[in-house]
Amino acid sequence: MRTLNFEPRIFGRPTSLLYGALLALLLCLSALTLHAQEDAAAPEAAATARPAASDTASRQLISNFLTVVGGDEAYNQIKNVVARGSLEEAGKIKTFQLIELQDGKRHLRLNWRHLGREYEEQLVFNGRQAWRQELSPKNKEAVDYSGQEGIHFSRQRWLLQPLVPPSVANYVFKYQGSARVGGRPCYVIVGYGQNDERSWFYFDQQKCLLLRWGGFGEIAGVREYMDYRASKFQRVGGVLLPKEIDLLAENSAFGRIQFDSIRSNQEIEPGRFDRPMRQTPVLRQRQKR
Repeated sequence: MRTLNFEPRIFGRPTSLLYGALLALLLCLSALTLHAQEDAAAPEAAATARPAASDTASRQLISNFLTVVGGDEAYNQIKNVVARGSLEEAGKIKTFQLIELQDGKRHLRLNWRHLGREYEEQLVFNGRQAWRQELSPKNKEAVDYSGQEGIHFSRQRWLLQPLVPPSVANYVFKYQGSARVGGRPCYVIVGYGQNDERSWFYFDQQKCLLLRWGGFGEIAGVREYMDYRASKFQRVGGVLLPKEIDLLAENSAFGRIQFDSIRSNQEIEPGRFDRPMRQTPVLRQRQKR
């Protein structure tokens, strides 16, 4: 798999058709006045009622993105990805195996070592509910992955974004204005998903790549802006996907995701996302004398 650092010279200029679409988009958006900010998260003030339908600017930005990363047909053909790598978060390093499906299901298995003990945990969203389970050092019952932290895990993906069917059917998109990501000017759209949970997406104005995305998460019980910022890309199944991702909380980097391998359209065993059945203890009965 080819790995690309995100630099302006790598991807070349857009095709004439795409360039014309970009010029039309710039003219369409010129009347909008949201002030561009350096590395600014989607402002709380932007929260409005769910639009009846996605606006023209948002649809065009998504179309441009799909064209640049390989085409909407190629993106549609990726039904799942299976990835392995490392997650550095607040100085702690964990290894992971990630499974993401195009319909939104996610399965993340984390392994790490702390004070001489091996830890393992899995976080799962099966399309309806999220749950988590500690597997080591002690195998425990699966519990609900609830609250804002669970919502963030269920809605925010690392690789497959909800921009093509079937997951895109749950979203309505609204253009929000401009911002900057790593010094690069971007257009911002907000996606209203299930239960109107908001996600935001930053598309590079020149290259049309998705440089940053996120939604509300939770840290230490506090609701925070939590975003992902892609810095390197690689081609998987004919589509550009992130190779390295910075973790951001309130615009400050606190960790990084690095992918060692990403494979598309793998065979996923049935029941992988099913919540384990609760193990009800069997009570011993006294034998009658």
